[in-house]
Amino acid sequence: MLSGEFPDKDVADKDVTDKDVAKETLRALLPEANRIFNAEPSVLRIDEEPVMLVGDIHGNLEALEFILKMREEMGCKTLLFLGDYVDRGPQGVEVLIRLFRLKLEGPKNVFLLRGNHETVEMNVYYGFFEEIGSDPLFLAGISRTYEKMPVGAVLSGHTFCVHGGITGAEDIEKITKENAFPYLWNDPSKKPGLSASRRGDTVKEYGPDLVDGFLELNGLKRIIRAHTALRDGYEWWFERKLLSLFSCPDYVGLRNSGAFALFGDGKAGKVKIEKTGVKKKESGGREPGGREPGKKELKLFVFGNEKTEMRNEEQGYSLIKSL
Repeated sequence: MLSGEFPDKDVADKDVTDKDVAKETLRALLPEANRIFNAEPSVLRIDEEPVMLVGDIHGNLEALEFILKMREEMGCKTLLFLGDYVDRGPQGVEVLIRLFRLKLEGPKNVFLLRGNHETVEMNVYYGFFEEIGSDPLFLAGISRTYEKMPVGAVLSGHTFCVHGGITGAEDIEKITKENAFPYLWNDPSKKPGLSASRRGDTVKEYGPDLVDGFLELNGLKRIIRAHTALRDGYEWWFERKLLSLFSCPDYVGLRNSGAFALFGDGKAGKVKIEKTGVKKKESGGREPGGREPGKKELKLFVFGNEKTEMRNEEQGYSLIKSL
């Protein structure tokens, strides 16, 4: 727990509408968040199932709250966020408050990886620095927290999760918090090997041969990453050996959907999609393809502002489809 008490939730929920008070609320959470992140390894090992996987949030508090509501309805205790919590959206402070509180309340069930926007350089140019009133001391404080966050995670011994990607067929044990840069930034590519990236000279793109080598060397089945804005919120690569997730709908006006995934024990997350929202599906029966219920290892859920005659943008997000 914190050296003091958590702010009262009802009071804090009102306070965070004011950025100055929100900054102080966030500042109070940092010492304990630092302690927890500092104690975590650079690559987490998570064996609990199911795990809800969440891609980029980018200051979209509404999207985060929708995902947390789905977590409750689907009965999923464990959460893994793949980074990029701030910048580009207006409520990065509020998103961090929500996430850090979740982490402090359930450090063994909520896990936060570092993304490329958990860096001072990105915050200065893409909105978070302005959101915090261009306060360099506050940014320096939050930067020290970023540097303590884990870089990757291995789920159930066979699925590697990271914000950006890999550098080649390297041993997972060599990933450290200090050498995090390529794992936060690199992107998949259809080109073999390691190639130049449109993101800049220091960023690379990794091909299918490197993914195969990385998976084989580390005894893994797949990679799940975030980092790339996607129209449908998800994209499969390399014969489903790599999944990219993006959980921020309507990102910078692109009118894209968001997506999150449910990994592992498929008994959770049984829902049916309706135009007005989501309801739990009755248990029993068989899944598509004759599969027994609870056997699907990875489920995808797409959400956003799907406009219909019964629905408009003011009604908030809803599930669009599950896969």
